[in-house]
Amino acid sequence: MARKRGVTRSDVVAAGLAVVDANGAGAVSMAMVAGLLGVRSPSLYSHVDGLSGLRRELAHAATVEFGEILRDSVLGRSDEEAVRSFAHAYRTWATTFPGRYDLTLIPIDPDDAERRTGARLALGAIQAVIRGFGLDDSEAVKAGRSLRAAMDGFTRLENLDVMGRGDHDAEFEFLVDLLVDGIRSAAGVPAVP
Repeated sequence: MARKRGVTRSDVVAAGLAVVDANGAGAVSMAMVAGLLGVRSPSLYSHVDGLSGLRRELAHAATVEFGEILRDSVLGRSDEEAVRSFAHAYRTWATTFPGRYDLTLIPIDPDDAERRTGARLALGAIQAVIRGFGLDDSEAVKAGRSLRAAMDGFTRLENLDVMGRGDHDAEFEFLVDLLVDGIRSAAGVPAVP
């Protein structure tokens, strides 16, 4: 008789993300994850520190995944091209995986070095986008936060299905145009005709 393979931490995280994808971040429970893995809930405690530990692991995995997507979206790009690529990657991932996106917004404990490192991937991507415009540090921080806030607001409204009727793709392009023009203006770079 074949021996059943043991559950790993990676298995637990993958099952947790499957629950998030199917039911949203708030629906995650030890019982649901255990059920997907075909084990009893107590079996998960050797891999995660209860429900809070599971949520932390899921938030970390989602944050790293999102950060890598954003980082890759700006590699080899600069200025307007980088902003547009970043914006589209942000929207695509956040609306494809709304539950995972919600996980990325869970505040990071100051003592959680692993999650902080994961979050730096996304922050680095935002900084790379802004750096190309030649803004000083203070203005670059403002521009980066504005870019993130605009992306978050648009994708949240889209995920909640409260944007109303209209061509959301065209509205998103309009928003990105506004952002590019605003960043150019803050940097003193003339708008492209």
